Amino acid sequence: GPFLSYTLLSVSSAIFEKPTPMFAKLRKLDFYRHVPIDLTEPTAPGAIISIVCGIVMMSLFVGEVRSLFNPPLRSDMFVAQDQQGERLRINYNLTFHKLPCFLTSLDVVDALGRHEMGTPGEMTMTRVSSNGGNLGTYDRNHPGDTKFENMREEGCNLRGHVGVNKVPGNFHVSSHGLQHLVMQYANGGNINVQHTVHYLWIGDIEFHGDHGYEGEVHPLNGIKQLEDGSTHYEYHLDVVPTIYEDKGTTERSYQIAASMHKQGLPGGHMPASFFRYQLSPITVRFHRDRTGLLHFTTYVCAIVGGVYTVAGLLNRVVHKTAVQLQRKLLGKDG
Repeated sequence: GPFLSYTLLSVSSAIFEKPTPMFAKLRKLDFYRHVPIDLTEPTAPGAIISIVCGIVMMSLFVGEVRSLFNPPLRSDMFVAQDQQGERLRINYNLTFHKLPCFLTSLDVVDALGRHEMGTPGEMTMTRVSSNGGNLGTYDRNHPGDTKFENMREEGCNLRGHVGVNKVPGNFHVSSHGLQHLVMQYANGGNINVQHTVHYLWIGDIEFHGDHGYEGEVHPLNGIKQLEDGSTHYEYHLDVVPTIYEDKGTTERSYQIAASMHKQGLPGGHMPASFFRYQLSPITVRFHRDRTGLLHFTTYVCAIVGGVYTVAGLLNRVVHKTAVQLQRKLLGKDG
């Protein structure tokens, strides 16, 4: 009310117009003393520096706002026990262009002594014609009326997944357990395991590249090995457990570091395509460090204060330099 307004007016008058001895002493501690406007003079260099200063401040402020709402991606590594189940799930889609389905076997071998032959896990075998056409699925236990003699020029597509132990091992596609059929239908044992890897990834969740994270999840996708003759293929896969954290959610998958080697085999040796894997003890974590509101405010204050101070120093240097040059010119003219 009126009484409050009168009180505030009296206090401001005591502080700014007729300060008491206590306030007079307090005013001596003022860091921000004002210079009367009549004693200041605007200059063109000062205006230019002020404009540049404002642009720099605004640019840095916009960058901080973007970092606040869309923080940069960071990654770190640490040694940890993989917690993603007891087994690794390997998902694959492979086409062997010159290896018919009745001569195709996917086998799993690991350091614990596991050796499974045939079709471990869930796998669908599809007959492929010589020109890449789909001839329907193939069931080894129920081959139907089609004679093996008529399938000799076909290929085979393998699609599915297999669970493997978390120890070094391999899964490979070959005809090692079907030697009697190879000798009878494959020109005395000459087979060709040229192939295309449509996809190969590990884990229960597949990332299609749109997650925005770095790393290799599908390094073998689309690889084609089309050498003629008896060529043996070796893929070495280092499987890296990976954690993706963003917006309060945590997803786990695996990255793959892959290398490949191939060599021709002499007669009498049966080629195969080996995929050798080992699990890395290092876990990689991708995450975004979100800045708190207090830190954001601190950064903004630092930007404003820092740019303003640097601009002020630059303005003083420019002004003093201009004054010195003007004096010298005036001295010479005199």
